[in-house]
Amino acid sequence: MEASPPPASESPNLYQVLQNLIAKESSGKLIVHSKGNPRIQWRIYLGNGRIHYAGSDQGQSERLNYLFQRYTPTKSLRLEQPITSDYQYLCELWDSQQFSFQEIRSILAKLTQEALIQILSLSQPVCTFEETVGLDRLLLYLDFKQLMQPAAQEIKHWLKICTVINSPFQRAIAENVDTILPGLCKLEHITSDLLNRYQKLPELIAQEMCVYEIAESLHTSSLSVAIILKTLVGLGLITMGPYEPEQEDNRPVIACVDDSPSIQRVVSFALEATGFKVINIKQASSALTTLMHAKPALILMDINMPDIDGYQLCSICNKSEALKHIPIVMLTGRSGVLDRVKAKMHGSVGYICKPFQPQELVETVQSFISAAV
Repeated sequence: MEASPPPASESPNLYQVLQNLIAKESSGKLIVHSKGNPRIQWRIYLGNGRIHYAGSDQGQSERLNYLFQRYTPTKSLRLEQPITSDYQYLCELWDSQQFSFQEIRSILAKLTQEALIQILSLSQPVCTFEETVGLDRLLLYLDFKQLMQPAAQEIKHWLKICTVINSPFQRAIAENVDTILPGLCKLEHITSDLLNRYQKLPELIAQEMCVYEIAESLHTSSLSVAIILKTLVGLGLITMGPYEPEQEDNRPVIACVDDSPSIQRVVSFALEATGFKVINIKQASSALTTLMHAKPALILMDINMPDIDGYQLCSICNKSEALKHIPIVMLTGRSGVLDRVKAKMHGSVGYICKPFQPQELVETVQSFISAAV
């Protein structure tokens, strides 16, 4: 029997969320980010009470290079180009016989543990659970408690610095790197060995490297680097910036409320290719909060949804002061005249029958957005 936490849970006890999913043998993917840093997302794949894998959606090359150095120092592996799937890349290394089956399982387990340490250390976490098909090949069946017990102390250390450094993907930035080493020399707990290790730190900060990259360059742990960087932040010598600079996104937002992943993929592919930004909402029960926050230019809405049907949700949107001006187009397999009339009575401005051609969707969306301007 499948069960999941609320579709978008803010500041939950992530350890308890995972425990509940595992106890109920839920299968799917838990997506987690910090409320203050939503652009860095982590994902945990679960199935039948076990952890299959955990990793990041961003900065996979930087993270893998750091972890390769720590866990496979004899292999001399290093990524020079970005990758789209760390798990797939590691499976390809196994396929090419660069690792044995036991070696690749051991590496995947260590990567998963490191990701879970970061996830459980997040400040103000937000999580979403998707009951979806996950990994193509399942190589791991990890026990959550056994995996995390050795990492308890490391999680505590990360929790102490998470308000200053909320992700190892954050970049250290300094206006004057020449002040960094003198600043370190003034610290009471600094030793000559530690100073020698961090001689290159100003040079690395000058390149605005992220914590993972600095740790790789210095041949030390990301936690050790983060503790030093937190101290430098406290001294006012550096600041911590995002992994990627914020870019203004002026694309019109289209919200797609549909519990079908395949339909959402088609909608995203068709509309984003023509200059729209698509926000996918799978649970109608949580749609209102997301819609009010996203302020879309148009809403695509399925009729047949398990918790609230599209007619009800359309009526609710049209009664909301914040949403009533947004055009709603029904996206459904019902093609009858009565269905179209009913949709219009509930406030829909348009109707697209599944299956549909991507061009039909694009033209419909463009016509209603133009009419609304």
